[in-house]
Amino acid sequence: MPMTHMVVHQLTRTREKTDLHLNDDELSIDDACKGLLMEVKGSFSGRASKRYGGFSQEAGHFKALVKQWLSESISFKTLGQQLLERLALHLEQQDLESEGHWLLAEEEVESGRLLWLFQLRHKEGLAVTHNLLLTGSRILDFGRLGFGVCLDLTAYEADEGQYLTVSFGFGDKALQDGLMDFTDFVATVDASADTEAFVQVVDAFTQQLPPEKGQNYRKKALEFCVEQDKLGEPVSVRTLSEELQADAEASIVDYIEQKAPEVKSEFIADRKSLKKYIRYSGKSKDVSISFSNDTLGRDIQFDAENNRLIINEIPSALLKQLKGQKE
Repeated sequence: MPMTHMVVHQLTRTREKTDLHLNDDELSIDDACKGLLMEVKGSFSGRASKRYGGFSQEAGHFKALVKQWLSESISFKTLGQQLLERLALHLEQQDLESEGHWLLAEEEVESGRLLWLFQLRHKEGLAVTHNLLLTGSRILDFGRLGFGVCLDLTAYEADEGQYLTVSFGFGDKALQDGLMDFTDFVATVDASADTEAFVQVVDAFTQQLPPEKGQNYRKKALEFCVEQDKLGEPVSVRTLSEELQADAEASIVDYIEQKAPEVKSEFIADRKSLKKYIRYSGKSKDVSISFSNDTLGRDIQFDAENNRLIINEIPSALLKQLKGQKE
């Protein structure tokens, strides 16, 4: 899909000073820009830390600047510069530290227009010069991208309830509250609650099936939800039901309509909530254990009376270690 605008600014904020370097020009949209946005979108979609909502009803600079830009009172260049100026001031007022470049881009997609704001971080690398010598080089670290925002401009102008998605990157914990305030974000979707409600319905539905079929259906249903979240797409219960039709004689859509009509037919999956239903895991200082839920009762038994796990099928690599055998 075509990208219409892109610009990158630099902002470093420490307790001692703030360094802000604003780009006077937008970037020319070329393959490098398209590749950068593709990497950013892939990272954003794959994250499990996304939150969904809209702008707060209270007046805020982020919301105000977006409105001015949409009404063509300011240019995209001015939008980017003023957003970064406000962000620098906000970090100073909140006494927060941050380092990196900030990408602002507008993209046209099938469903409308999207505005992206993302913190870019770097890592040290090596490059080979024209003289075939090695030299140090700083490159973008796509594995450690920072805070990200995706604003669905079409949904926002249509005054839909959900149009703003934010996501936190590696090491963003100290910045989370401050950056949420900066974007005027307020949650309108409780993805965790919606996911929990759906899983409960799946559990009840699969109780009607033969044990093996029920276990298989549950596993596939949860995996479907995880994949949809990775793709950045909502879970359609009807689509899920159609894909798993061969695994159950009954329809989970019919079951929900009859037994749990309050459960949403389409919802955003929360991957963090799903993890505990897919794998059991836990660790102490000396022991770390993780296993798939569907192995419980088969390869692994839980003795609730004595608080013990009994492992009937030990992984071959571990078994060899226990027996003192070489790999």
